[in-house]
Amino acid sequence: MGYKYIGDSNQLCFQFESGAYASASGARQWIGLVQDHTAKEGVGVDPIRFQGNYSRNVGLFTDGKLEYTGKFTFYPQDWRFLSFAIGSCQVLTGSKIITESDSNASNYAVPAQILSSFTLEDSKKTASTGSNFIRTYKGCMVDTLKLTMKEGAIAACDIDYKAQQAVYSSGTVTSVTAIGSKPYMWSNTTIHLPSGTKLQNCIDYTLTIKNNLESRFPLNGSRTIETVIPLARDYDVKASFIMDSANASDLYNTYYIQGTSFNSMAELKSTNGSLYIVMSGCRITDMTVPSPVQGLQEQTCTIMPTSINANVYDSVGGYTAW
Repeated sequence: MGYKYIGDSNQLCFQFESGAYASASGARQWIGLVQDHTAKEGVGVDPIRFQGNYSRNVGLFTDGKLEYTGKFTFYPQDWRFLSFAIGSCQVLTGSKIITESDSNASNYAVPAQILSSFTLEDSKKTASTGSNFIRTYKGCMVDTLKLTMKEGAIAACDIDYKAQQAVYSSGTVTSVTAIGSKPYMWSNTTIHLPSGTKLQNCIDYTLTIKNNLESRFPLNGSRTIETVIPLARDYDVKASFIMDSANASDLYNTYYIQGTSFNSMAELKSTNGSLYIVMSGCRITDMTVPSPVQGLQEQTCTIMPTSINANVYDSVGGYTAW
């Protein structure tokens, strides 16, 4: 009987890439308090039926596209993956400034790219080195980042990514130094709408950043993608509020019905630092205000910013490849 793989021996870590796409650089890094990782390996098995086979069965299989995607969920202790999703990070003394990168931008680590790429190592460890189950995904980029803040809950990040290749090993699991700080909590989160006005009644706030990555398979003699290409970027925020006379009218009438644009900010703090996500040129594009017969009344809306940047203040190093 062999070793069984148990969840408390799982580890997901990342590594910066630099110089070239899918080329890892430096040491493996701690992601955060990872809760789950699900990878999907599309091995491209294509069945073919054809005349002259004289059978109701598949005639043969061909090897098609190799497509690697995945999703992981974690409680953030730093905001490096937010910088992967938005684009560019400038490290200053005591702070980091995260700004957008567009199609005419050149990534500092891999000049031919718009966004930073990274390598993921997913490992299941046993008591025997030769029995470990390790998958390394190279050439990863953030397709979608979803940051969720709910009353009574830990701030959580969901990352959907695309990768170029996957490598299997049963060897040694990489040792990674954990970040010892506590995660970001709802109790230290505030929403400013518009900027400068701190709301007291937001109960659910989810920011989604979509890079709409496109995987292309040119005629280059390879079954894997050449690279992933970010297309048009989409932002949206889903927010719910306990209806309060202090802002119910403004949210509904001023910002939704009359269509007044505004700036907004999400402020998150922890024992290890703080994050300020600044959203400019916002419009409320959808709102529901149901009228149930019982309970507190709520408003739920969709906010669409035109641009986003973020300021981070923490003691965590390694926001960039060097």
